[in-house]
Amino acid sequence: MSMSKQRLFVDMDGTLAEFKKVDTLETLYEKGYFFNLKPINNVVEAIKTIIRNNPEIEVNILSAYLAGNPYAIEEKNQWLDQYLPEIDAAHRVFSPCGCDKKDFIPGGVRENDCLLDDYTHNLKLWQPPARGIKLLNGINHTRGTWEHDRVRYDKEPVELAADIVSIMRNQEMIRDGKPNAPNLLDEAGQEDEWDHEL
Repeated sequence: MSMSKQRLFVDMDGTLAEFKKVDTLETLYEKGYFFNLKPINNVVEAIKTIIRNNPEIEVNILSAYLAGNPYAIEEKNQWLDQYLPEIDAAHRVFSPCGCDKKDFIPGGVRENDCLLDDYTHNLKLWQPPARGIKLLNGINHTRGTWEHDRVRYDKEPVELAADIVSIMRNQEMIRDGKPNAPNLLDEAGQEDEWDHEL
């Protein structure tokens, strides 16, 4: 990881990949669960746009995994190899669920680091010292507890990428409202501890 570039850390579940509601926790441990999650195409394309057009930004993955799941990390890597191969293994960080994500950043978190995540708890642990950007994915933000930067998943990728870069450059605070597009996931959408911590 570069010491000179500003870093963007991107969550996976609910941010890059559609979070699939499950009937039981056991489903989260089944082979194929993580690999078969559908990409949130606008967000994946926005991240590709940032990588392509903003070489001054180092993009990393920062995703939690279920420690008891023997497939989770391997499948998350396979998913990234398929949908975001631009982010190599050296720029992928995985932390066990229930831990503070920033504790797993090699060399520690820096003040100008940004985290794009759909889960408010992760963002609150991140900011301060760094800056959090909440991705509104159509099921989260039900209580409106995140009062800082937030961007909608249903924007065009170029616009979404521009918003993220603008936030990172401290040019403006963006506080999008709920997405206009239909929910990606489930109409019920509650921020359950176990389903949005990943």
